[in-house]
Amino acid sequence: MCANAILFLFAVLGTVQLSAPIEELPFSDFEYITVPGGIIDAEINGDGDIYVLLPGLPHLRVYEADGSLSEYDLPDVLLPGGMCIDERWGWFVTDELRDTVYRYDNTGEPADIWSSRGMPGDICLSGLSVLYVSKASGTVTSLEEPDDILLRLTGSGEGQLTASGSEAVYSCENESLLFRNYTVPESLPSAGIWVAAGGELIVLQDSCVLGGSGSVLFRLPEAGEFSRISCSVNSNHCLLWSPGRGRILVLR
Repeated sequence: MCANAILFLFAVLGTVQLSAPIEELPFSDFEYITVPGGIIDAEINGDGDIYVLLPGLPHLRVYEADGSLSEYDLPDVLLPGGMCIDERWGWFVTDELRDTVYRYDNTGEPADIWSSRGMPGDICLSGLSVLYVSKASGTVTSLEEPDDILLRLTGSGEGQLTASGSEAVYSCENESLLFRNYTVPESLPSAGIWVAAGGELIVLQDSCVLGGSGSVLFRLPEAGEFSRISCSVNSNHCLLWSPGRGRILVLR
């Protein structure tokens, strides 16, 4: 499927491109990480530190690039729904059970708390805004403007939410949408899981990762092994993983 879809994706991505495109270079190195318990969410920062959100304590495990491991219990969070890294300050975590969004500093101490729409799932930073998915209402909303619905979904809201600058992408197996503040969303092909990263769109298919011009950035060892993709802000690192499973493929 990967090879057959390249020309099709090239045509689509040629018309749907984010601002400030990055130079596309294939990832040259990869490794697997085994994580105890089922993964809820996973992110990687520009330094290569990997943040993994887990269902039980510790809620957050950080695999640092130097080989060390840090763990954080996050006792305020009862049912984690999603997370995102704030490279300047720490990280955000949503709590589906309490309909709450928490911000933690780099030491794992609570810094801010917000009420949210029902069952907040994935969350991301878009410019200076914090966006999150509400699984109960099937919407994407910002914490700063809780009454303004940026996106209405047709599905359950179980998908990924990513951003590059002011543009954001919501993507799941059956629905992928590119949207900007105060503009009409653009539908993306249901050819895989799409993310916004470094000014480009990147798509994970069942057997490879494709970049903004349709080029193959990485060919997976096994087709369909992963269903989620997370990229660092500088796009130098990438994670492939699946919700509920305990294995991560790290691309550098």
